[in-house]
Amino acid sequence: MDRFFSHLKQPFTSVWICLGFVIGCVTTVFYYQTLEFTIFTISIVIVSAYFKPFSNVLLGFICAICCVGINFYAFYSFEIPKQDEKYALSSTVKIEEIISSKAPQYIKVKILSLETNTFSRFRAPKALLSVNTQDVLYVGDEFSASLNLKYFRSNKNFYVFDSERYAFINRILFKGKVLNKKLEIKHNNNKSLILSYQNFLKNTYKHTKLLWLYYALLSGDKSLMSFEDKQLMQSLGLSHLLAISGLHISLIFGLAYIFTRFVFIKINLLFDQSKNLSIYYSLSGFLAAFIYVYLSNFLVSATRALVMLACYLLLYFIAKQPLRWRSVLFALVIVLAINPFYLLNPGLYFSFLAVAIIFIVISKLSITNTRLKSKVLALIVIQFGLFCGLLPLSLYFFNGVSIAGLVINLVAIPVLSIVILPLLIVFTLLSSFIDISLIIQFFDHGVHHLFNLLNQIPEVLRWLSTGQVSLTFVVFSYATMLLLYLLPYKWLALLPIAAITFNYFVKNKPLWQLHVFDVGHGLMVLIEKDKHAFVYDFGPSYFNRYSRTRSILLPYIKANKLNVDTAILSHEDNDHAGGLKHFIDAGYKTTLMQFHSKSISDACDEKSINFRGLTVQTFSSSKFNNENDDSCVVRVFNHNHSVLLTGDISKSREALLVASKNHLQSTVMLSPHHGSDTSSSSEFINAVKPQFVIHSSAYKGQWEFPKPSVVTRYKEAGSKQFTTGKLGQITVKFYSHDLVIETAREQESYWFIKD
Repeated sequence: MDRFFSHLKQPFTSVWICLGFVIGCVTTVFYYQTLEFTIFTISIVIVSAYFKPFSNVLLGFICAICCVGINFYAFYSFEIPKQDEKYALSSTVKIEEIISSKAPQYIKVKILSLETNTFSRFRAPKALLSVNTQDVLYVGDEFSASLNLKYFRSNKNFYVFDSERYAFINRILFKGKVLNKKLEIKHNNNKSLILSYQNFLKNTYKHTKLLWLYYALLSGDKSLMSFEDKQLMQSLGLSHLLAISGLHISLIFGLAYIFTRFVFIKINLLFDQSKNLSIYYSLSGFLAAFIYVYLSNFLVSATRALVMLACYLLLYFIAKQPLRWRSVLFALVIVLAINPFYLLNPGLYFSFLAVAIIFIVISKLSITNTRLKSKVLALIVIQFGLFCGLLPLSLYFFNGVSIAGLVINLVAIPVLSIVILPLLIVFTLLSSFIDISLIIQFFDHGVHHLFNLLNQIPEVLRWLSTGQVSLTFVVFSYATMLLLYLLPYKWLALLPIAAITFNYFVKNKPLWQLHVFDVGHGLMVLIEKDKHAFVYDFGPSYFNRYSRTRSILLPYIKANKLNVDTAILSHEDNDHAGGLKHFIDAGYKTTLMQFHSKSISDACDEKSINFRGLTVQTFSSSKFNNENDDSCVVRVFNHNHSVLLTGDISKSREALLVASKNHLQSTVMLSPHHGSDTSSSSEFINAVKPQFVIHSSAYKGQWEFPKPSVVTRYKEAGSKQFTTGKLGQITVKFYSHDLVIETAREQESYWFIKD
């Protein structure tokens, strides 16, 4: 043990190894199986051969590669039989969460056994399952059933929430359905301590107006929050208060530390004067923080903060001084050693960077002055430092920043630290013994009044949307900050700014863009020019709960700060019009009036308009009296390029378009009816002569679009084909004389996520 402690006191070796480990984890997680990974690895080996101290970095780098590989194969690499070999798989599962109790129910489970394989509860993979049963399901229940499973795969689009990455972070590796109608459920009467604690919180605060707030602060579970509450907290810059992190852990630690010290003093405990009583106070604080993290079910953010606290205390009591930077670095290494794929979680970067910023600011401030004015000034400086330091990350991950949050946090953090959280802890403890519902109601009335005041802050002051920023911008921003902090010649910090500015002005920008979103079986298209948008179709909506417009189109418009000028609904089939209601509810009803002057349910008007220098032309329908053939066919073009949008027309409507001698020839065409064999006749293909064809269809969908015969016809015509189900969102960037096609799965692919 003494050797271990003495090794920690050797800064250079341990720090360089840790640095190599962090670099290795980042490189392996994001770039493994790429040319970049190979070049970087060879470079480290060569440098280590000529610069011996750098061999410690190489050692850490190698350890990181091994750690990523072991973690992946132990916790993420599970095989299931192919569907053509076995459709129904016998399995035993345990319910972790009831996502939707409406029929068909949707649940998250741990797979305890699959066919002949049995998994420990620690290692068991998770799955999302639909269950069509009349049985009432509860969290903690176990049942055996036949499952139809497949690897988790979702829609893949640019600049919107990545469901696949989120599922991987949470070890949700599969999705499928339970084939049994009747289940033999084993109800877990001995509920876990965590579940009992959560139920106790719900019962204690059930009559309060802000149940979701208290429940989130005490358990870390935000499932009781409505979508509107989440949006409000984000716009006010207060979301971090609801995620159990460093702030909450330090509060719990501090409260327990002070309480233990108070008890020791009051009962006059006698100790040898050589004893360091702060060790006992700290142990009490750490134990309280551990219990808090345990009851939060070891949330990633809470676990990170606990590990960081442990590292800081360990180094403080061993080295007899607060080695802040080493504690942060060692904590990061421990977190990544536990699971290197935490690098996929944005919260990791926010939490560690926030701690680093606080250390920097504190080191520049005089903290010995106990005057209230000095403390308030220090809080303001720290808050301003956090705002500036976390700004690039906020712009990158959230496409904006809360202006009001800069001021609100100056009040919210002290109120939470001194009043709300301590009182909630006291109320929760007392409620275990006596009824204090009246006191809780009085407390809730005061907090709710404060919450109403926040609601009155004007929208314009809450959130400043900046649109999508690139990773290059983030890297260069932090390079500038680092140079300002480290270098004596501050003017050198202008170099990254000059580089990114130069790159912005010399980079060739597209004149206009076509975006075909990955919506499964359906269609949703957006044409973008000069930050203005034309929308064609709105994708599907399922059970009136899962709308592609709400989850993809509207977030994309917001992320890129687009103004929607006009929109067209091709026809009223759900896979094209499912999200129309949500589009209208978002305030875009007037954009439909230009081509649907009478009624949205009618076929679009035949007309031609100018859209930011592009011509949008619609073609007449002969009223086939079926929705597919009455689809609005649109051609968007300028003098060099053109796009043909075809809805779900069949060969009958295609023949009419060809016979009408309309100018149909287009650079890019969306295949009619998602690539169905009822469409895409040879005559129509020859009339359009598309260089590129995009099939908007689901991955291995039940209709198996595009049909092989259709693919063959386009291939014989010399058209290059792309399918959203396989490639994700397909974006075509049009330049003066050429075009570039980008796909989401090629641009944002990960080696560890299987199709």
